[in-house]
Amino acid sequence: MRRLVWTAIGAAGGIWAYRKSSEWLDQARDQGVALTIQQAALNTTQAAHRLSAVIADRGQQSSRGQQSDRGQQPGRSDGIDPGGRT
Repeated sequence: MRRLVWTAIGAAGGIWAYRKSSEWLDQARDQGVALTIQQAALNTTQAAHRLSAVIADRGQQSSRGQQSDRGQQPGRSDGIDPGGRT
């Protein structure tokens, strides 16, 4: 079942990418090469900023999770594991 879902997602993504690339090529023909390159650079820059924001957000969530995990785990100050394991 999982393979079917991922196959369907991949097919939908492929169709979407094909349509977007066709639109982009049509616009490129209409606008000219210089403007198309400028627009591609702008889109790449925006994608990089979004990616860095997502990475920073996940890093903050991860550090918050680690801090809360430390506060919830019982521990001993002498370093001995209460389960008898060393």
